[in-house]
Amino acid sequence: MKLLKNILFLLILLTFSIKLKAQDLVIDSLKLALKQAKHDTTRLKILSELSEVCEVEDILKYAEPCAKLAEKNALSSPTKTLNFFYLVHLAGAFNNIGFLAQQQGDVAKALEFYHKSLKIREDINDKHGIAVSLNNIGFIYKNQGDIPKALEYYHKSLKIQEEIKDKFGIARSLNNIGLIYDNQGDIPKALEYHQRSLKIQEEILDKNGIAISLNNIGVIYKNQGNVSNALKYIHQSLKIRQEIKDKHGIAISFDNIGVIYQNQGDIPKALEYFHRSLKINEEIKDKGGIAYSLNNIGRILLQQGKVSEALDYAYRSFQISK
Repeated sequence: MKLLKNILFLLILLTFSIKLKAQDLVIDSLKLALKQAKHDTTRLKILSELSEVCEVEDILKYAEPCAKLAEKNALSSPTKTLNFFYLVHLAGAFNNIGFLAQQQGDVAKALEFYHKSLKIREDINDKHGIAVSLNNIGFIYKNQGDIPKALEYYHKSLKIQEEIKDKFGIARSLNNIGLIYDNQGDIPKALEYHQRSLKIQEEILDKNGIAISLNNIGVIYKNQGNVSNALKYIHQSLKIRQEIKDKHGIAISFDNIGVIYQNQGDIPKALEYFHRSLKINEEIKDKGGIAYSLNNIGRILLQQGKVSEALDYAYRSFQISK
């Protein structure tokens, strides 16, 4: 069984938000500020922020009006500075619309909007934005199994990030490339890129990034059959995720630890971690995570001969996955 790995789209301009009370307050305050905003520049900033912190299904509520407002003003802006401002927000809105399409499985639409965003960013020479778009397009190709194309776009993104000395972006691109080499079975290359990513993240004190790299390195060791190293790295990742209260990451770590115990034949421990993961995924309403945890539990129940219970978990997983 495969373990979950953290696949990052570089700064996809969307924060994968856990629905906490603090975040609800942020959204409410932004909505209030939007009602009171008197200038289009202010409205654009707020709409952009809302499209980043909202739930995925709400993206269009903010990204579409953001795109319309930005496009209208870009055509009539009196100065180059204002024109740049509006086009930056237009590209960001297109990017977020592309992200939503990707989440909904509409790959053609996702690529259309990612490329629209990329073109604007190239026109205004927004190198940071260009790197983001290249990375997102690479991620699509990676999911489609077009590895040469994925690596082409990831390396283009990495090159720009190195030019502008964006260490945060460099680390994420190295991580993405490492994941591809891992999936291709090139373990030395995969470890090389993940270790390079980890080193940069430790330099810039990016705890979330450190946790992701540690997790991915642990997964590689697990696939090599090095259980002690696998548990060592994944537990280090879990500890950081617990410190920064990254519930999504904690659930991934629990699932990964559960898989290792299952492969070792320690079924009670495996079930314990799968249920802990399921509980968190249900708390944060992560449907993908819920489906994954339900499936893991169902598989163990089937192995134990508890066919009726296994069928219940498998069916619930199937319905959510659809």
